[in-house]
Amino acid sequence: MHEWSIAEGVVRTVLAYAEERGIAKVEEVVVSVGELSQLDLEIMREALSMFSGGTLLEGAKFVFVIERAKFKCSRCGATWGFDEVRDSVEKEVGVRVSDVEGGEDLPLHYLPELVYAYTKCPRCGSRDFEVVGGLGVKIVRLKVVEGND
Repeated sequence: MHEWSIAEGVVRTVLAYAEERGIAKVEEVVVSVGELSQLDLEIMREALSMFSGGTLLEGAKFVFVIERAKFKCSRCGATWGFDEVRDSVEKEVGVRVSDVEGGEDLPLHYLPELVYAYTKCPRCGSRDFEVVGGLGVKIVRLKVVEGND
């Protein structure tokens, strides 16, 4: 499950930022999660809590904001979201990958870039498109308590 490695990266990034700026405590972290990352947010929350223990992030509230996937066709200019192609992607992928705990995920969970291989424009059928939203994980905002210098 890559939620754990992503959570560790979020915590390390926030801690480095806080250290550079003399922040005493982080009370809230708002994290944008791209829809295409297909992350399990409960696992992510658990991992964030674990990695935060004993740091200035301990007890911080983690808020997730889902960034919806958005695609734009390079041929006809159409735009669409993942909901419009989810069924066809799942049908075309046709396989689910077993995870560590015996559950199953689509390969997009592990490699979001596969969407390029399994998606096409719903208007013209072209596979020449770009993902203009919904990829990645970003730290959007922090609520902090300033340190005493």
